[in-house]
Amino acid sequence: MPADNRKGSRRYVAHGARITWEGSADLTDCRMADVSAFGARLELKDVEAIPEQFILLLSHDGRLRRQCKVVWRSKDAIGIEFKPPFPTKIKKASAITSV
Repeated sequence: MPADNRKGSRRYVAHGARITWEGSADLTDCRMADVSAFGARLELKDVEAIPEQFILLLSHDGRLRRQCKVVWRSKDAIGIEFKPPFPTKIKKASAITSV
């Protein structure tokens, strides 16, 4: 793993996820080993098969997803950066007033 140039602190997790990319009908299983607001480390079997940019599916139904860019690769892991726009907090609906 390269020098630690992270924008934020990482939290260690063991979360299963899947990778897909434009033009691919396949899903590649991976394990999110650590995560921050800006990126993550993913462990997977075939690091070289993953393109430089892809979509990380974080939920079973694929609704929770992030656009990602690979920033480093090792034998069995990749470091990724989440591409903007980043999710924001859900805003509470303002009260509806009638006229």
